[in-house]
Amino acid sequence: MPEIAMQLAIEADPETVYTAISTTEGIRSWFTTTATADAGGHELGFPGVPEPWRLRVVEAEPGKRLVLAGENGPWTGTEQTYEILARPEGGVTLRFTHAGFPAVDDAYRDFTYGWATKFTQLKSYAETGEPAPFFN
Repeated sequence: MPEIAMQLAIEADPETVYTAISTTEGIRSWFTTTATADAGGHELGFPGVPEPWRLRVVEAEPGKRLVLAGENGPWTGTEQTYEILARPEGGVTLRFTHAGFPAVDDAYRDFTYGWATKFTQLKSYAETGEPAPFFN
C-alpha cells in the first residue's frame, strides 16, 4: 500500500516537537484551530468538512514517537507515525510516515502536498513558539 514519507530538521527540543503534535494547544497552533487531542486520540476539524476526522492513539512515547490510526473520513485505515530523533548538534529530525493508502490517486497526491505544506507551519511553530495554524 502506498505511503507518504518525509522528514525535516527542526531547531527545537524533542519535548517541544512532541507537544506540538500531541496536544490540543500544539495542534491548534500549526494545523487546525478546531482540533482536540488527549491520550486516547485526536479530532481534527476542517473548513467545509461536515464532521471531524478522528485518529486513535496507537502508541505514544513522549519526546520520541507518536502513532495515530485514522478511524473515519479519508484517513480511515491509514496510520501516521511521527518519530522524533534528537540530533547531536541540537534540534531534532522529525520523520513522518502516513501509511495505508489504498492507491496512488488524486486524494493521495493531495495529502502528500498537504503534509508538506502543513509541516512548514509545524517547523515554524516549534522553532518560534508563535502560533500560525494552517486552517482557522
